Amino acid sequence: MSQGLLALGVVWGLATLVWLWSLRHRDVSVADIFWPLYHVIVAVILYIESGANSLFAAAILGLICIWGLRLALHIGRRQNGKSEDHRYTSVRNANGHKFPYTSLYLIFLPQALMAWGISLVLLPIFTELGAVNWTQWLFLGVALLGLLFEVVADLQLTRFRADMPPSAVLNSGLWKLSRHPNYFGEWLFWLGICLVSMHYSIWWPILAMALLTFLLTRMTGVKRMESDIEERRPGYAEYVAHTSSFFPWRQLLIAGLVTFSMMPDVQAAAAGRDQAQASDHGTTQTWLFRAFIDKKEVGYHSFKAYHHKSGVRLEGEAKFAYKVLGFTVFSYKHAVIEEYDNDFCLQKITSNTQIKDKSLALKGILTPQGFAVDAPTNEVHDTQCVMPFAYWAPTFIAQSELLNGQTGELMQVSIYPENQPDNSAETNYRIVTNEMSLAIRYDSAGKWVGLISDLPAKRKLIYKLDTYKTEGQDFLAVSK
Repeated sequence: MSQGLLALGVVWGLATLVWLWSLRHRDVSVADIFWPLYHVIVAVILYIESGANSLFAAAILGLICIWGLRLALHIGRRQNGKSEDHRYTSVRNANGHKFPYTSLYLIFLPQALMAWGISLVLLPIFTELGAVNWTQWLFLGVALLGLLFEVVADLQLTRFRADMPPSAVLNSGLWKLSRHPNYFGEWLFWLGICLVSMHYSIWWPILAMALLTFLLTRMTGVKRMESDIEERRPGYAEYVAHTSSFFPWRQLLIAGLVTFSMMPDVQAAAAGRDQAQASDHGTTQTWLFRAFIDKKEVGYHSFKAYHHKSGVRLEGEAKFAYKVLGFTVFSYKHAVIEEYDNDFCLQKITSNTQIKDKSLALKGILTPQGFAVDAPTNEVHDTQCVMPFAYWAPTFIAQSELLNGQTGELMQVSIYPENQPDNSAETNYRIVTNEMSLAIRYDSAGKWVGLISDLPAKRKLIYKLDTYKTEGQDFLAVSK
């Protein structure tokens, strides 16, 4: 245990020096940079003092050093040129004028002590000799997975902060699985290390993981990070409602539910083919709209609705490209397949969307619990009849909620008729949400014939009907 006491003395000495630096610069958040470095220092001391010389021990040490040095560099770059982190400022204000001095035993020494305590799980790994079995290498792989998870989450957040305003909420990538995937990645990293250590000792790795879990979820991590975040990011409350705080269990369960439910059933498919062959042919409706931004044509949006005995299958495709002086400044691609029952209630949806360099993929299916969507929102909407922006459907204008076919969000809408000239054979309806306003045009027979959507800078997206046709069609012959 002498190696452990030596390591404790070194990290406490370093913590004292860091505290002295914080007094001069009036910035306690420098402590965050040294949290991973304490682990690295303890690991190096334990490795050297134990005389470890195995490949496995070297791999453990290397992984700890990569994790710690990468995280310290990441935090240092993030803090460079900025004032003290607001979390530490709130602690400073709560403790009054003595805080610069009491911070030594409130923050710096306890932080070094906890890092030392967690890193002690390395001691039996470095000191115990003997053959390494395959499970230890597997657990080392778990640690590597956690490291990769943390790195990717940090990179996604860094890029998002560089491109978006401070009030924006990141809810894509790994951040749609967990509100703090970087913390979860760190937890997974140390879980792998502790599982390796449990090959030699049981209780210390369990205590270390309990301490780390408490720190990341209740003390310095999730709880403190989110203490006032809704004041700084108004959209965060909705993000909280849809996304797990730490462990991504809810999103993974929903993804599994949707994937399992949408797996093909061979016997059911065969029965469906037999039933379809015995039934009458259905009807296919086709719309092809030319799309304009103001007077400039930018692309098209096509729809095909296959009506069959059990309902309707809709296939849609859109491609827009807005160019200025030959350069594309905006591009949009969208493809969707939707399945409806005979009441025009959505049963399944699959869509892929590309907006410039941003990609969105959505799957959704009706379940006994409601309509489950997988990515980007990952949630189950508590309804048995949901409809997307299906302007072509006869029941569309009666809706008060619509499903966003790109994100899976269920949006509150207001749909009402607009005034039109007495001699007009068309009927116009205005659709208003919190994010957009658009007008839909129908002819005297109730057929959808146009759209005008308000864009920023008083511009308008306009759909002009180029082709519409109705024809008899064997639904299954088209869809397979």
